[in-house]
Amino acid sequence: MSDVSPRKPTLITLILLASINVVTLNMFLPALPDMARDFGVSFGLMSWAFSGYLLVVAAMQLIVGPLSDYFGRRPVLIGCFVIYIPASLGCMLAPTVEIFFACRVLQGVIIGAVGTSHAIIRDTEPSQEHAASRLATVVMVMAIMPMLAPLVGGMTADAFGWRSNFLLMTVLGAFILGLVLITLDETNRERMSTFGQQIRAYPTLLNSQRFWAFALTVVFNVGIFYVFLVGIPVLGKANYDLSRTEIGLLLAYVPLGYMVGNSIVRVAVQRLAVGTLVFCGRLIGVASVLGVMLLLSLNVSNPFVLFLPLVFMGLANGLIMPTSTSGAISVNPRLAGTASGLVGAMMQFCGAGLTAVGSYTLTQAPSVWTLLSIMLVLAVLGVFPALILHRTADPTPSPNASNPDASSASAISSPARDANRD
Repeated sequence: MSDVSPRKPTLITLILLASINVVTLNMFLPALPDMARDFGVSFGLMSWAFSGYLLVVAAMQLIVGPLSDYFGRRPVLIGCFVIYIPASLGCMLAPTVEIFFACRVLQGVIIGAVGTSHAIIRDTEPSQEHAASRLATVVMVMAIMPMLAPLVGGMTADAFGWRSNFLLMTVLGAFILGLVLITLDETNRERMSTFGQQIRAYPTLLNSQRFWAFALTVVFNVGIFYVFLVGIPVLGKANYDLSRTEIGLLLAYVPLGYMVGNSIVRVAVQRLAVGTLVFCGRLIGVASVLGVMLLLSLNVSNPFVLFLPLVFMGLANGLIMPTSTSGAISVNPRLAGTASGLVGAMMQFCGAGLTAVGSYTLTQAPSVWTLLSIMLVLAVLGVFPALILHRTADPTPSPNASNPDASSASAISSPARDANRD
């Protein structure tokens, strides 16, 4: 294998790889009631286009992550897009809900682009801190995608019908595949020689308390956001009589805080412990939900009350996601793809369950208080793993350390030395 280091991928490639799943996940949400009516099914059943998709991508990540560690990042990415593009076209053309859901399942393979993009960043950065800073830069710029996707989805559904959303996904997938083919080098230069060797390296990852603390922090954090996303189309119509475009526009406000949080991480990660940043983000998340509840209890009730204070939830996400993700995949850099896939699978499985329960509950009795109560419980639960990270010092390089976390820190600080030793 060549000793020449792979060039760092372009920023636009990383941004699009990291964000295409977000577009696929929520672009069509403002038009979800229209889709249910068009196919002649209930909103609860149609919402499985969201929550069921999360289950699919959770399973996909358990497969795609290890494959990218073994075969390499580039071939796995190309395979994902070769499946995703016709699947998106199939969703657009589907004559029945059964065919739509079948194509939607195939769309879930695109989650490989997200986990692989995180692993690519880890491959091309020398440390956890550099990876967190680079990931924060990517996420800060890509935050425009969750802002634009519901807005564009709502506007195109109003103008051309909900099927136009899936045509846009098809075009975006083809564009990103072109970028991968032209601009992306293979970055995984420490691939395992056999799957057996890869499996024997798992204990370093799975026995790490910090890995599970990072992973659970991500799970609770994203669970809150997914519950919010699936509840808003119901509550926006039932409580405020909002159109699809208005719902998409209001959803676009929430990620503004996300961009601010990522900007903070880029600077603060060099000065503050990763665990401290995660813990602060989790406390902000709890406070943001409590703030909305306080305003509603004071009878201040309009759509902006529900959306604008939750900009602070976006700030919490911006602090938590790049730091927790880079922390989890840095426990063992040689299993970066596997770690990213495992974290993503946990996140999506839990998100699917939460959104299914939330969708059913809110369909039966649409209530802003019900939505906020679910979000508050998740926010509080997320404080506990974040507290573990805050109270446990970040691992420092120590070649003689006897615990998995310390040995993984040594690998983080000197991946080249680790490769030579092997």
